[in-house]
Amino acid sequence: MKTEFSEENTFSEDFNSELSGEVAAQLEVLSEEGNEYFDEEDYEKAIAVWKQALALIPNPQHAFLESFWLESAIGDAYFMSEKNKEALPHFLNAKSSSKENAHDNAFIMLRLGQLYFEANEFENAKEYLLRSYTLDGEEIFQGSKEKYLEFVKENIDLSEI
Repeated sequence: MKTEFSEENTFSEDFNSELSGEVAAQLEVLSEEGNEYFDEEDYEKAIAVWKQALALIPNPQHAFLESFWLESAIGDAYFMSEKNKEALPHFLNAKSSSKENAHDNAFIMLRLGQLYFEANEFENAKEYLLRSYTLDGEEIFQGSKEKYLEFVKENIDLSEI
């Protein structure tokens, strides 16, 4: 997941009203730079740049929507690098955002489920993969390894959903 700054999820006036214009501008530049590295599959550089951006957000960071997107992006870059232990805390930080209901974000639920699956924490994996499935159906699993959707189908009665 790259940081997404589209019309819906952007550093717009609505979202950065709590941040100074200077900080918001720096965040946007760093986020775009991180996106470029992510697109080039240079996840290490993307992580470094996004961490720089995250450090600009004052505490408590979970009170800013920008931290939700940056934590998600950093977690995803770690996930793509197969550094699952490093990815999990970032997705948990994103989940704790007070500006975004991560429980309604199928992507966050998917990644948490995948990370717990890879850590052999199957009860947690089941919970988050089911939430993801409930929000977006099988579509959310496109582009992921088949084992995650198979796990859902084998462990959850989908006929009741």
